[in-house]
Amino acid sequence: MGTALIACGDDDTQTSSTGGQGGQGGQGGQGGEAGAGGGSGGSGGSGGGSALKWESCPPDYLDECAYVQLPLDYNNKNPDAPTFPVFVSRKLAASGTAKSQMWLLQGGPGGSGNVFKGAVDQIIADGFPADIYVLEHRGVGLSGRLACPDAESAASPGGPAIIEAEWPACIDAIKAEHGDALNHFTTTNDARDLGALIELTREPNKKVFVYGVSYGTTRGLRFLQVHPDLVDGVILDSVVSPGVQFLSDFDLQFDPVAQSLSELCAADGVCGQKLGADPWMKLNDLVTMLNAGHCPSLGMTGQVLDSISPVLIMSRGLRAHIFPLTYRLLRCDQADVDVVTHYAQKLLELLNGGNPGPQRGSAVLQLHVAFSELWEEPAPSAADLMAQCDAQLFCPGFGASAGPAFPIWPRYPHDEYVNLWPSTTTPVLSFNGTLDPQTPIGTAKVVADHLKAPGQTFVEVPYSPHGVAFESVVKTPGAPPCGFQMMAGFIEDPKAPINTACLADLAPVGWNEDPAIVTEFFGASDMWENIMPVAPKKGVPIDWAKLVELAREKSRPR
Repeated sequence: MGTALIACGDDDTQTSSTGGQGGQGGQGGQGGEAGAGGGSGGSGGSGGGSALKWESCPPDYLDECAYVQLPLDYNNKNPDAPTFPVFVSRKLAASGTAKSQMWLLQGGPGGSGNVFKGAVDQIIADGFPADIYVLEHRGVGLSGRLACPDAESAASPGGPAIIEAEWPACIDAIKAEHGDALNHFTTTNDARDLGALIELTREPNKKVFVYGVSYGTTRGLRFLQVHPDLVDGVILDSVVSPGVQFLSDFDLQFDPVAQSLSELCAADGVCGQKLGADPWMKLNDLVTMLNAGHCPSLGMTGQVLDSISPVLIMSRGLRAHIFPLTYRLLRCDQADVDVVTHYAQKLLELLNGGNPGPQRGSAVLQLHVAFSELWEEPAPSAADLMAQCDAQLFCPGFGASAGPAFPIWPRYPHDEYVNLWPSTTTPVLSFNGTLDPQTPIGTAKVVADHLKAPGQTFVEVPYSPHGVAFESVVKTPGAPPCGFQMMAGFIEDPKAPINTACLADLAPVGWNEDPAIVTEFFGASDMWENIMPVAPKKGVPIDWAKLVELAREKSRPR
């Protein structure tokens, strides 16, 4: 499922050499390992050997960063063949505690690995016994980000986001800038990059693991195709099943999760009492009523609700709010209008916040990989994609907005790995949430039919949205998420049976919300009723068009 470039210095000084004698170790670390074929080795970090030259990072990445010149085209064996600067960052475990190395692969396509920083800082502070490495996919962030500066400028029609009308000029610009090199911004070359970097950084007596989330699981699976036995284990979190899930279907994936949430609402003592036995029908009725002019003082149409709800469905913290908002919108007293207005203002602030720094993610790389590898064949027409979006109650609009660009995109050809599964005996832990609209459980669990060697396990995690390792919250206070507990056990012994005891401790979806959260988002003391004084934000009209724009951008594949 963006962010002006802060460099760690010029590329020529940041690029590590991949050969020669190892450099002298940094404080507390070992010397860099010898590389293959000339050049000086890098300096070791504080506690970890490496052939890379590690330096300080931009503030949104991990502690140490390096550029590594790798082949642009791995099939070109000419010694003078072009290279490409791939960016990698790392954070080492406390001195002497690391038992393994773990490589993190972000999704999207086009997502930047800088999103891992907060989680990595926390788990290392908590004593996680692994050195963490993050590979930035070629074409993303500081790995030669594919960009259209004119279309992504704040002064452009879509602001930092590239809107449908801007894609033709953007496509012309990237073709003019990159030409045939675009054929090498592929998942397979990313897998080869990862293999090369693992070989450069591997240390004696440390196991090596790969963790991929969302499209990062595509990266992990492709890595296992290219390098079936290079690492000790792979974790696939929120699985994109090859040949089964396609981003051209992304707009179809939210209604089923909303229906499952509706069933949980109906069975809940609070939510069911408010919305009855069929909350899904109430949601449908509300969209129809809003489109017919219901609750005119709010100025909200059914199309607005359709467009902003997916970003709520994706969020573990916000998904339950759909139902009290529906209840209030159906009633539409003045106090309800005030509360919904407050909520919309809060959501605008939330979606408009985030990292104010340079753009790291790449919408260009996202469509480049999506259209080349993750789109149905034959490709649905733009009209078909729009029609399937219109047929949904809640549609994020990714396929509908991207579809017109497909026929004119400079797609790269399929290689021998696309839409196929790896053949490997490497231990693999795969898990997926049952309430994940981004990688639906129905397509994700196909992994169990293909990876079934000893040590290869798939776990279905009830209630969890996308990103099980960090979003499968448990009831036990202070305990890590269930997915993280399973992952930690797997890293300790990848060949042992997975301990799934934490599944019984999962926190269910519920409507007994923290009063502080209710006050923050609803501006009231009760999500549902106007029984206490209501003091929401007032006097600021809602820019519904802006809210829809932000919600659609935030609900793109990640």
